[in-house]
Amino acid sequence: MGFLAGCATLDPQKLISSDRSERTPELENSLNVPGRIFETDRIKTVEFFRGSRGALPVITLGSNDRLTFRFDEIANEPGIFRVKLTHHNADWSQSQVIPAFFQSGQSEDTITNGTPSVIGDPSFVSYEYQFPNRNFGVRISGNYLLHLLDYHTGETLISLPFFVQEDRGSLTAAIEEVFDFRATLFHQISATYRFPEFIRMPQTDLSIHFVQNQNWGRYIRATEIDASTEGRVRMHQRRDESFNARYEFRPLIMDDFNTPSRDVLEIFPEDRPPRIRLQYDVVDLDINPGISRSNRFGQPNTGRSARYVDVEFNLQRPKWIEPESEIYITGPFTNWQISREFKMTYNQNEDVFRGGGLIKEGRYDYLYILVDNNRVDDLRLQAFFADTRQFYQILVYFHDQQEGYDRILQLGEVRWR
Repeated sequence: MGFLAGCATLDPQKLISSDRSERTPELENSLNVPGRIFETDRIKTVEFFRGSRGALPVITLGSNDRLTFRFDEIANEPGIFRVKLTHHNADWSQSQVIPAFFQSGQSEDTITNGTPSVIGDPSFVSYEYQFPNRNFGVRISGNYLLHLLDYHTGETLISLPFFVQEDRGSLTAAIEEVFDFRATLFHQISATYRFPEFIRMPQTDLSIHFVQNQNWGRYIRATEIDASTEGRVRMHQRRDESFNARYEFRPLIMDDFNTPSRDVLEIFPEDRPPRIRLQYDVVDLDINPGISRSNRFGQPNTGRSARYVDVEFNLQRPKWIEPESEIYITGPFTNWQISREFKMTYNQNEDVFRGGGLIKEGRYDYLYILVDNNRVDDLRLQAFFADTRQFYQILVYFHDQQEGYDRILQLGEVRWR
């Protein structure tokens, strides 16, 4: 499978509630797959990948591929967790396939043997789980969610998307640079798929989804289709649905609390937990930013002596942003969710928005989210922070009429720069 290299405005969303009992996954997951759950008060620093850190959470059906799931629990002693799966359609609605058909082995698995931290304030326990394993696996391809549950109460704490592909046919993809009337750069993605012989009606049986930077729930379905060549279909997104090519992130370098980076303005080691104050971010500070090394998926420190730090972010208010605006910080440390913990408040004396929360030592990307008139805008406050490499994922689905679910025949990635 080869690739040739040559977001995003969201639908209206309501705000999340400060009361956990009133929160809904749909509201918090404005940037993610609908229905995901992530309890940031208790579970932190989640990683989910195949092979190397940050790699796509994708396995090939029938292979020896395994996913690694890592997370921390803010706790003093190791606990026990349950793990279960759900199978989903291409649009992330839950499929009608029964668990016995899509799942092998046990109906649930358990996670134990957590490793306690050495340094407290707060204390945490780290867990690592690999899947599939001999007790817990999958039988069919498609979209999945892996759910982490409290062992005793059954409460769902985390829901993470992953994918099982069949590696059928061959896929190539290309990126075309296009501009709007304001000379804003966009990326229009196209894909050519050579399909296997059992595909009889590619125009109706196949669909291709394009995703930017693993924002899985915000896919664009290809609507322009050319099936004039036998055995091959070419699909691309409409130009007015192209991805914003300057979807930028701001780096947070926090390798060691005791050795602050240039991004740190002050440190407060006497606080519990220890606290740092970051330099003030300014929108449109640099019209020619350098290319940023991506920490989009986080590089948290994994040692037992790593610590959690109370990180304070400061954003100078742009003149076009009203003081009463609702702004959130998001990144790998919130699992790219809009979290009440990371909601910012306006400081009139300094004319800045300020906020933050607990983040483990390591390296991350982050961005500021503006909620305006019940709309989530993740583009307005990030221009010119950095020139970030863009990654695009391409998923080829086959709707199996006989079995009644969406199979993934191929899943690949192409990058710009």
